[in-house]
Amino acid sequence: MSPFWQAIIVFMIMFIGTVLTGLIGLPLIKKTQLVQTVRDDGPKSHFAKSGTPTFGGLFFLLPLTIIAAILPLASLKLMNFSILVLLMLLFSLVGFIDDFVKVRVKKEGLSVTQKTILLGLFLVFFTIWYLFVMEQDPILVLPFIRRVIVIKGWWKLPYGIFTILFIFYISNAVNITDGLDGLLSGLTVITGIFMAISAWLLRELVTTYFPAMLLSLVMAAGCLGFLIFNRHPAKIFMGDTGSQALGAGFAGVTLMLGIPWIMLISGFVFVFEGLSVIIQFLYFRRTGGQRIFRMAPIHHHFELGGWKETKVVVVFWLAGVILGVLGLLTVYPF
Repeated sequence: MSPFWQAIIVFMIMFIGTVLTGLIGLPLIKKTQLVQTVRDDGPKSHFAKSGTPTFGGLFFLLPLTIIAAILPLASLKLMNFSILVLLMLLFSLVGFIDDFVKVRVKKEGLSVTQKTILLGLFLVFFTIWYLFVMEQDPILVLPFIRRVIVIKGWWKLPYGIFTILFIFYISNAVNITDGLDGLLSGLTVITGIFMAISAWLLRELVTTYFPAMLLSLVMAAGCLGFLIFNRHPAKIFMGDTGSQALGAGFAGVTLMLGIPWIMLISGFVFVFEGLSVIIQFLYFRRTGGQRIFRMAPIHHHFELGGWKETKVVVVFWLAGVILGVLGLLTVYPF
C-alpha cells in the first residue's frame, strides 16, 4: 500500500476514533462537573460560557495514543512518529494538571514558574533525543531554494537551544489561541493539512517526511472530529490538555521536516497570537498601564471592537488558509 493511502486510512481512523471518544466522553465529563471558569477580565459575552465542560483534548489524545502505540509495531520507520506523540502527551500532562488545578483547586491554575519547569524538563529530554539519538541528523531546508543543511558537530549546541525555545514558544502560542469556540480546532485542521502537503512536497529531500506528514494529518483529523463538539456554541472546551499538546506537535513536525521557519508563514496566526500577549505586556509595563490592544490575545481585541465571536473565528480560519498557501510556495516554488 502506498504511503498516501496509508495516511488516508490513519486519518479516517483518527477522525472516527475522536468522534466516538467524544460521544462517550462528553456525558462522563459532564457528570464529573469538570467545567470551565471564565476569566473575570475577559469579554462580557464570554460569561455565558462559564460551566462549559473542559478537558475536551482527551477526545483526540486517547485515539492518538493508541495509534502511536500500534504504528511502530507495523513499521519501525514510524518510531519517530511515536516519539513526537510522546512529546505531545508530556505537554498534555502539564496542561491536564493545569486544567485540573483550575477547576478543582484555584482558578489561576499552575504558576508560570511551575509550568516552565515541567515543560523545560521534557524539552531537554526531547532535544537530546532529537540531536543525538535520532537515527538521522537534524536538518534545515532553506526556503525557496530547497537546499538542505545538515546540523552537525558543535552546531548542535546552539541549535539545541533554539529547539527548546522554539517548541516552548509555539506550544504556548497555540495554547493562547484556544480562546473562542472552534478557533483552535479549526485552525489545526487547516494548518495540519497544509503541513502534510508541505511534508509530501519535501519527500525527495527529507527522509523523515512520512512520520511528519502522518502526524500532521492525524492532528487535523483529531481536531476535525473535535470540531463537532467544539463549534459554536461549544459543548466542551479543549483546555490546556489539548492545546499544549497541539503546539508541541506542530513544532515537532516542522523540526522533523527541517522547516521551523514555516511557522512564521503557515503558522503565523499562532505566532502572532503569542506575540500579541508579549507586546501587550511589555507596552503595559513601559507606559505604566496603557494598552496597545483592547485585550490580548489578539482575538479578544477584535471581539471588543464589535466583531461577533463567529466572525472572528471565520476570518482567522480564512487567514490560516491564505497563510497555508503562502507557506507551500516557500517549500516548493511552483
